[in-house]
Formats: sequence, C-alpha cells, structure tokens
Amino acid sequence: MSIKKKEKKKWYKEVYKNIKTKVQTSEAKDKFSDFLELPTEVVNSSTKVTSIENKDILIEGYKQIMDYYDDYIKIKAHNMELVIDGKNLDIKEITDYELVIQGEIYSLNYKK
Repeated sequence: MSIKKKEKKKWYKEVYKNIKTKVQTSEAKDKFSDFLELPTEVVNSSTKVTSIENKDILIEGYKQIMDYYDDYIKIKAHNMELVIDGKNLDIKEITDYELVIQGEIYSLNYKK
C-alpha cells in the first residue's frame, strides 16, 4: 500500500473519531439539559434572538458588543455576528448573558 493511501485512511479515521465524539457530547448535553430542565441554548452555548415587531430585540447568549452607534449595532455571538440596522437604537438592558435593544429596527442580519 502506498504512503498516500495510508495517510488517507488515517485522516478518515481521525475525522470519524471526532464526529463520533461530537455526537456523543451533544447527546450528553441534551440529556443534561432535560434532567435539569434547562433550555438547550444555555447548555449548548447557542444564541437565541427574539424580535418583538420592529421595536425590541432580546439577544440571549451573546459574547460581546463590537460596534455601537445610534443607527448600527454589531454583536458577536457564539458562532456568528449579528448586525442590527435602524434608527435611535439603544441598549436598554445588559447582563452577562442577555441584551435588550430598543429603537426603530430596519434589519437584523446574521453573519458567519
């Protein structure tokens, strides 16, 4: 067997192990959140965005505020960036986990 074929097999086995481990970890997190009756977005470190009409946006599970202007707010989430365009945008509430933005919201965009 040539060296290239051996390398391909090793590469495939490594990827397969990683995928199997991620699936097992994901299943364990789901069971853990069910047992403690926690929302899955808290356990899985995901971001939840709730929009109420075009006036309020609640963002749960954000990492940091990257840009903050009267007509533009850019927020870093766990696996994406959120860009909010609007008018008279203001951060009304902020905690380590949640963020409430109010104003006249024109668009909410997700960037990977």
